Amino acid sequence: MAYIETLYGHQAGITGIDCHRNERPISTGRDRTARSWKIAEDSHLIFRGGSRVSSADCVSCLKDDWFLSGHDDGKLSLWMTDKKKAVATVDTAHGFFGSLPRGVTSCCALKSSDLAVTGSNDGYMRLWKVMTGQRLDERGIEPLSKIPVFGYINGLAIGPKARFCVTAIGQEHRLG
Repeated sequence: MAYIETLYGHQAGITGIDCHRNERPISTGRDRTARSWKIAEDSHLIFRGGSRVSSADCVSCLKDDWFLSGHDDGKLSLWMTDKKKAVATVDTAHGFFGSLPRGVTSCCALKSSDLAVTGSNDGYMRLWKVMTGQRLDERGIEPLSKIPVFGYINGLAIGPKARFCVTAIGQEHRLG
């Protein structure tokens, strides 16, 4: 027998969900929020990027209290569950298409590490070093490398010990 619990909170469609180890999944939605769900307490924390941040298309947990979100305005943000605002942000993670930034359509982080991968439609899968240090100057997101891929990268998954990465590639964005 299975137990299913419905969690209420987002005011628009959910675009991504991920969980690390404990009972605290993270979800992102079209309401421009990320939410950290406390299953045991039946509550959640709300994270907003401010009035200039668009909705997030993807989310990936690094550690129990750290997560990444990729936004349709091209931003890649690093969050800590103790803070309401993003700790670090890359404004145009996948460059521009004309004058508009390319949205981050997918992101994945190797659990309990500093490696993250993002995808878009710029022709590259990008690898990032994510720093989650104790001090402010030890936190951030730095580009490591990029791998050529053609099409929209709609999904990413990193294998155990980062020996491989699986990508879901399409001719159009996964959300239409």
